[in-house]
Amino acid sequence: MSKLAIEKIYKNGVVTAYRSNVYYKNNKRFIGPRRQTQKEAQLDELEQKKNLLTGNHIEDSKKILNEGFDDYMTLVAPKNLSLNSLSAARSHYKNHIEPTFGFREMNSIKSIEIQKFLVIKEKDLANASIIKLYTLMNQIYKMSIRWNELKFNPLDGVQKPHPDYKKINTWTKEECHQFLSVAQEYQSYIAYWIALQFGLRFSEILGLQWKYVDFKNKSLHVEQAYHEETKQLGSLKTKSSKRSIPMSNQQVMFLKQYKERQNPISPLVVANSKGNFMMKRNIRRAMSSICERAEVKSITFHELRHTHATLMLEMNEHVKIVQQRLGHAKVETTINTYSHVRPEIHQKSAQRFSDFFEM
Repeated sequence: MSKLAIEKIYKNGVVTAYRSNVYYKNNKRFIGPRRQTQKEAQLDELEQKKNLLTGNHIEDSKKILNEGFDDYMTLVAPKNLSLNSLSAARSHYKNHIEPTFGFREMNSIKSIEIQKFLVIKEKDLANASIIKLYTLMNQIYKMSIRWNELKFNPLDGVQKPHPDYKKINTWTKEECHQFLSVAQEYQSYIAYWIALQFGLRFSEILGLQWKYVDFKNKSLHVEQAYHEETKQLGSLKTKSSKRSIPMSNQQVMFLKQYKERQNPISPLVVANSKGNFMMKRNIRRAMSSICERAEVKSITFHELRHTHATLMLEMNEHVKIVQQRLGHAKVETTINTYSHVRPEIHQKSAQRFSDFFEM
């Protein structure tokens, strides 16, 4: 091994970065990543030398990003994403990532290129879509590194977009009761009741079967979701979506009585007049009508889930419990999503602190 050196990278005559330069066997050149300091590059040089001598050196694959995406969507993503999420990933990649990076070798794509790409996309896409582009590319690179196809992930040097949490509309406890009192006349009533009582996602509610309602142990198991595009039961949104939710005595009694009078009898908890899956658009249409009749503000079906979470937090329930009930992967998601908790709750919190502090 010879010609061990640190390469200085210049811009306008000024050194802006350093990287290791190791030549090995027939003067084949192995270079390290750009570093801000010479000491970091020297550490890279030592690590490269060690790996080359011990046979642990990883030769970067010449795979292009399109091939990496295909591997990810075939071998990794189906185990972790729902059908909706898989479809969205394909759409985001084809429409945005592929035209810019698809035919580039993965080891040639730099952090700064990805950062510029995301900044340009901010002009046309919502913040949530920018995050999805970042996450998709990051997952592809992390997969390739796990498989020893690449050494470095350029996304590590990219500033991840911060979620832009929008204001969420929710109901008070009184509005929930007003709505449910009118909704009892509708076949879709049970869907609204489950959303408000347990905070399940729409697809989880439609996919709920009686065999997953454990009356004996007072637990509701979320094991699957209904995918309306394929009209089949399938995987949940994420791994953390699979969960068991404890039920109260009142909830158990309500569901038992509902099951006994369900007509026609169906393996589904939420079923139409033929015992089959209900359609989302019919449930939404009925909900709009019920809101008007009950004289409560109109919110979306998904906001019933938000209402459940908000009411639990207003009860001072621990955020970790709310996270687990909702099936969020991280407690930070729960905290950030429900940072809106109604102003009067914050006011009561301020008063409680003053009362405590002044005693």
